Amino acid sequence: MGFSLLRRTLLAALFTALLTACTSTSVISEWRDPAYRGAALKKVLVYIAASDDAVRRTVEDRLASSFPEGTQGVASYTLFPEAKEINEQNEKALSARLQKEGFDGALTARLASVDKENVYVPPQTYFAPGMLGPYGSFYGYGRYAYASLYAVPGYAYQQTRYMIETILYDVPGGKMLWTMTSESVSPDSRQQLIDEVTSLIDGELKKQGFIAG
Repeated sequence: MGFSLLRRTLLAALFTALLTACTSTSVISEWRDPAYRGAALKKVLVYIAASDDAVRRTVEDRLASSFPEGTQGVASYTLFPEAKEINEQNEKALSARLQKEGFDGALTARLASVDKENVYVPPQTYFAPGMLGPYGSFYGYGRYAYASLYAVPGYAYQQTRYMIETILYDVPGGKMLWTMTSESVSPDSRQQLIDEVTSLIDGELKKQGFIAG
């Protein structure tokens, strides 16, 4: 393969990598009860509202295990295997059981929405140094044998945005202490989505002082 063709191939690979590196998870909105002055919670029930039971169990385990020493996270399915048990009709029984078992917090999360949108990137032109330029030799740095302009045509791709709503309640009162809405843009896999969101939740709970830092 000639140098020119090789360089074009490498540049194309770079552009592709930049496109696929757009995945990110960030906080869209966040609220904390300004009146809360309590210490870090000691035992928190983690409940993920998901129609797929395997997803519920996987995410609950991942998030509960991420809590640092000093705050015990407990996956809700270990106490309530059937998600339908967690409802307003069972409020008194649920509250009594959680209080009896020493819980002082309950964390819930759900997928609020999934939105798809088409994104268009206009054509762009890039300058590439020549073969004998700074990438050819240290001694020839700053000297160019030739230079090339590469045009990248416009293209369109589809983004998927996942909005996750997370809420922390106190136990046994059930008062909302904190809530956050996060957005994940085009994750490469379900596992990446889970890892990014749980890491964000864990970090924000620490920052807000609800779990041990």
